[in-house]
Amino acid sequence: MSSYTRMIQEDTDCTAADAPMVEEIMRNDVFHSTLDWQTRAEFRKGAREAARLLEENRDLYEAARAETMAFVAQMKKQQASRC
Repeated sequence: MSSYTRMIQEDTDCTAADAPMVEEIMRNDVFHSTLDWQTRAEFRKGAREAARLLEENRDLYEAARAETMAFVAQMKKQQASRC
């Protein structure tokens, strides 16, 4: 678990399963950037906004995450077959 994930869970009371999605939403949809330049207050506000977006659009975000995870699994499988 990353330090960002722990902070996200503290700031939003989201589940461990949702925290990575909240982090991704923060990066891609809230800040459009990395998270390392945010003040703690900005990070907290962004986490709450991202958690709200996840709840409002859960089907969309879960489908996108599943698609990404399937792609990663496929790439790992291809890489393993080359070895």
